[in-house]
Amino acid sequence: MKWLKNIFGGKKAGEEAASLQLAGIDSWLEEKQNDSDFQERLAEIYRHMEDSSEALSRDISALASAETEASTPPKLLRAGLAARGEVVKQLQSLCEKMMPPRKKDPDSSFQHHWTLVKGLERTATTFARAQRYVAALFPKNIESINSDLAQISRLLVDLESEIGKKRKVQEESWYCRELASSLQVALSSIGDLKKKALEDEATLSGQKSRLSGLEESLKRLEAGDEGKKAQELKKSLERKREEKTAAEEQLANLVAPLGKALARIMKQGSSERINLQHKDIFMQLLEAPSLVEDRDIAGALKELRSHLTSLGLKDKKKEKILDHIDLLIKRGSLEEARSRQASLEKEISDLQSQLAESSREGLRLKEEASQARKSIRSLEASLEQAKKDLASWEEKAASNESELSMRLARIAGRQVLLDLSSEKK
Repeated sequence: MKWLKNIFGGKKAGEEAASLQLAGIDSWLEEKQNDSDFQERLAEIYRHMEDSSEALSRDISALASAETEASTPPKLLRAGLAARGEVVKQLQSLCEKMMPPRKKDPDSSFQHHWTLVKGLERTATTFARAQRYVAALFPKNIESINSDLAQISRLLVDLESEIGKKRKVQEESWYCRELASSLQVALSSIGDLKKKALEDEATLSGQKSRLSGLEESLKRLEAGDEGKKAQELKKSLERKREEKTAAEEQLANLVAPLGKALARIMKQGSSERINLQHKDIFMQLLEAPSLVEDRDIAGALKELRSHLTSLGLKDKKKEKILDHIDLLIKRGSLEEARSRQASLEKEISDLQSQLAESSREGLRLKEEASQARKSIRSLEASLEQAKKDLASWEEKAASNESELSMRLARIAGRQVLLDLSSEKK
């Protein structure tokens, strides 16, 4: 196992490791597979085989024409001559199979070797049955033929060894090509991942710098006149909302005492027992008093007052409602409360518009800062995944490189150093 010694035992004096570029592996393997030494060794074996074939042919002819001794017993003579014919026929068939193939490639040589081995096996089987009789009649001829067959057997062993070596090189070459292709893919992926990682890192750095600038601008804006103005507007808006809530409660409190009377007049109006002119206004007073127009309030209250006695209310309840209606009509309390609420709604709307305008730049900065944070998180996740993918590809590339170097060393018979510089650029 010479290649094992070269790998694990170190280089011999004067022997240098081979250097091979990844891109040149295919041509290097092709050159190794077309090794002229194999053809020369094969040709030498076949020359010896031709010599052995000629020697066997001569010995077969000598056996076929050999004369028996006169003193041979008749029974042995008959058996020996019959066996000789069988042996000669089988040996002649073997001689025909020994003719070398036209093509001297491993496949043709393997087929020739297999055919010859099978022929030799059949010859040995024939000899096992007939040799005792033939050897008894022609001992010297059989001795020569046995010598020829032994030489042929040795040549077949040599041929099998050479074919095995060649096939081993072919097998290793196939694995080397697969590993080289896989290694190129891995190196290409590593290069792409590193390039993308550098681009993402540059983008990430830019986004972080941009976010820092946006946050700084936002701080300056909030601390400046516009920020102070926005804060004042927020406070005013909060006060107006509180006032509006109080106005809504006031309006609701003014309408609440009329609730029972309004419900009954609506019911009678629906049954057409009375004809109501302000039916829709009564409904609004019950459900959304703030929507009632000022011009409709007094008329609706007077109509309610006119039908109050027919609503079936208890005297004490009716008197309270009547007093409350008179007070509302006299003071215009509902109109005033509703007007106050409407005025506050208008002020709130104006303040909201002013606040929106004042906060426009701040909102823009906040939105851009939010987008920058999302981009940063996405880039960081992408970089983390790229690191994992890169580690996986580097592990695969290292494994492929190690195995490829080992298999190339088996073919070369010495250590092979892979040059990956061009692929790593």
